[in-house]
Amino acid sequence: MVGAVAVLLGQLLGAGPAAARAGVLPGSAFPLVLDVDMTPNPACRGPVRGRVEIYDPAAAKSGATVEWRVRAGEEQLAGGRLDMGARVGTAEFTIPYDRVPASETALRIDARVAASSGGGHASGRYGKVWRDTIRRGCDPVRVASVGDSVVWGQGLDHDQKFPYLTGQLLGRETGRGRQVMDYAISGAVLDAPDLPAGNKDADCLRTTEQQDPDGDGEMEFGEVTQQTPDVFCQLEKAGAQARAGGYGLDLVVINGCINDLDPFFGIGAGITPGSEDLPKAVRRECSGVGAAAENPAKDVPYFSGAKVGYGGRGMRAAIEKAHSLPGRPKVLVADFYYALSRSSSPIPVKNCSVPGVTGARLSSCRSALGGVAERYEQYTQLANAAYHQAAAAANEASNDGAYAVAADGLFTVDNALLTRDSKVWNTPVSDPAFPLRTRACPELSATPAQCLTAAVAHPDIAGARQYADAFLLNPSVRAWFHLPRQGPRAQLHVPESAHVGGEVPLSVTVGGKPPAGYRYHWYFGDGTQQETTEPAVTHAYDHEGPWLPRLVMTGPDGGKVLVEAGRALAVD
Repeated sequence: MVGAVAVLLGQLLGAGPAAARAGVLPGSAFPLVLDVDMTPNPACRGPVRGRVEIYDPAAAKSGATVEWRVRAGEEQLAGGRLDMGARVGTAEFTIPYDRVPASETALRIDARVAASSGGGHASGRYGKVWRDTIRRGCDPVRVASVGDSVVWGQGLDHDQKFPYLTGQLLGRETGRGRQVMDYAISGAVLDAPDLPAGNKDADCLRTTEQQDPDGDGEMEFGEVTQQTPDVFCQLEKAGAQARAGGYGLDLVVINGCINDLDPFFGIGAGITPGSEDLPKAVRRECSGVGAAAENPAKDVPYFSGAKVGYGGRGMRAAIEKAHSLPGRPKVLVADFYYALSRSSSPIPVKNCSVPGVTGARLSSCRSALGGVAERYEQYTQLANAAYHQAAAAANEASNDGAYAVAADGLFTVDNALLTRDSKVWNTPVSDPAFPLRTRACPELSATPAQCLTAAVAHPDIAGARQYADAFLLNPSVRAWFHLPRQGPRAQLHVPESAHVGGEVPLSVTVGGKPPAGYRYHWYFGDGTQQETTEPAVTHAYDHEGPWLPRLVMTGPDGGKVLVEAGRALAVD
């Protein structure tokens, strides 16, 4: 879904496939370290065994040899040479336990083309650095992430993605270290009946995607938008790996269902059916109520979910499957952000101004593009409400206590594409993963235009960090991992109902009294926010709800506490 927006806006901004021309970005990222796996890490005893994957089609074509190295500061812990007989080469390494640092230490892994044996050319420059950490430890916080391109982190390096950052923060605050396994993939739908056929999730274990060259379930080539396993399939792979490794998971970060809907949510923007009832679609695809037998967008180009059909399971079923994995992990559902919003101004309309598009058709085209932004706001509201309902239903049915929460990244309409405080990629060529797409998309993708522009409208580095920081404020997450409170136990007071346009009073109390000495950042749930120095505020909603207000209180010492309304506010 976001991919559909990406390809359209990439073209509107004048940065379609031509942006990948040589000279836009140098090939200095290559040889590119595609993935590094280290087990165990943290290490309790014994050596750390690792595997590095190096991607360089040009080196493979010339039959070159690459040199790679693993460094902690200036100390080289491992290294070697690898003959590039294919576009992806794999090498293994071992780090003895006595060389594993006691505390978390940054690692840098990179590679270069080696000098030729006959002296024909000298060694090349080292390519892009893969960043990770290593440490000793026996009980790391283990996090698995499943979902679509938002959770997968389109456009980001692996250590910039919010599931990785969430695990890193939890590992540091608990003192346990972290291990993050990422099974998410760009373009994934929540549930597809033929991925695998008949929703037999275990059959996923017998398939390997081309985005996963080493077959470990982690999608190293996730930038390539191809047929992809659905979220239930991803969960199946996460469980199988945990059982094989003899470990339990502590947390699953999950999202899904935007790719199950038709692109642009039914707005007729020239490539979409323009017939979708968005509230009905969200109930069907996010909540799993009344799933249709056939996808109405099955013939729409540049849509990852177009050919996979509709499944019948919603987010509650996915949450319950996640909790059934080894370790009975807690489940964090990542609320959707604002990819586009009313603040995304001006929405480019260059594609409307082409020969033959005049008069009423031109007005209709421009109106449709503006409607896309409105629909994204509406989808954010509806999907997040569905996520919260799913988490609440899963908790209510649980025999071992509440284990799921729909957590918010505290995004506003001003963080969307083309806004004053954007927290998403606004061009298809500025993100860290673009060098990978310049080689992988033309080589591996059936829709290179979509693939090359895939990062547009996805959370950027600051956006991913905002997700992780907000997750660590969530009271449920802090309680699950026994993290200390950073502020008082407060209560957010919100009326049961209100009318559109009416002034709605909101206030916060501590021990029944208004607190003093705090700064208050109000998030009203409708994508707007306000900062005050007083523990009370009023807000007028311009759309029907429900809306779930939140408040971040910041004390004199900088400590923050997130306070969430006990129920959503009904606005009509």
